[in-house]
Amino acid sequence: MSNNSQKIFVVGIGEDGFAGLTDYARHLIESADLVVGEQHCLDLIGETSGRRVPVSPNLEEVVKTITENRDKRIVILALGDPLFYGIARYLWDKIGKEYFEIVPHVSIMQMAFARVKESWEDALLVNLSHLSLEDLFNQIRSAETVGLFTTDELPPNVVAQRLLATGLDYFMAYVCENLGAPNERVTFGELADIAQHTYSPLNVLILVRKPDVPDRPLSLF
Repeated sequence: MSNNSQKIFVVGIGEDGFAGLTDYARHLIESADLVVGEQHCLDLIGETSGRRVPVSPNLEEVVKTITENRDKRIVILALGDPLFYGIARYLWDKIGKEYFEIVPHVSIMQMAFARVKESWEDALLVNLSHLSLEDLFNQIRSAETVGLFTTDELPPNVVAQRLLATGLDYFMAYVCENLGAPNERVTFGELADIAQHTYSPLNVLILVRKPDVPDRPLSLF
């Protein structure tokens, strides 16, 4: 790191915004020259003394903003834990982990399992933006508990429909929406019920295997 470069802080936040942060995280945001994040994250913390820099979900844009402002004190905002399917690893690979300090928040996945009172220590945890659902069928088939970050292309109702179509009908499901926000909602039901409804884009889908159900062969295509 050059002499005029500052450490870069990646601060995780929740849907409760500034109020849910530690004193240390608040201080970092309040003392930053630049506060960088998707517009939703910036909206959650309100006005800042430093310049707010909205970025798109395209992480290359975040890297460009950082490299052009290395002489400034930068805070990057991320929802939940930046190290759990978050922005931190991408930035480390592009810039180098030695330049960063990560200040995590409770991950959305951790919060979802807490809401439904299920243990996640042995759960299969997957972000569907990184892996094909079809590639996961065999892992889901033998799992006891599954946590899925869904996507716009694979929302909970579509995931439920695909699971049912392959014979994976022996799970109960929770859809946890907008966790930490005033409009938080948790829906519990059979996959057939989940498949009939639409949900907020900010959600986690948790699958819990019904007791005493053996594995079955997949009914693929």
